[in-house]
Amino acid sequence: MLKVKVKLKDKKEFTVPLPYALLQAGGWVVSSPMLWKFVNNSVIQKNVEEHAKSFIPTSIDRKEVRKLLREIKRYRGLTIVEVKDKDGTEVVVRL
Repeated sequence: MLKVKVKLKDKKEFTVPLPYALLQAGGWVVSSPMLWKFVNNSVIQKNVEEHAKSFIPTSIDRKEVRKLLREIKRYRGLTIVEVKDKDGTEVVVRL
């Protein structure tokens, strides 16, 4: 389970848990060919108007997303992000 802890200045700390099932569902959506087709068409239409170029991948392989999530599960307890701001705000993301 991915845990995001947020502590604001002079406020109580709260945690947002993200279960691996939710991450897998998100990976399934992100690796959807229909999504990438929509993104590519949107970016191409926008860039034609603005005469700019950008790189958008055509798709993401679902097998690779599945492998990535399996590897993430092996490193439970690992702190991915730990940020402390000058005003007292803290954000910690752990596996």
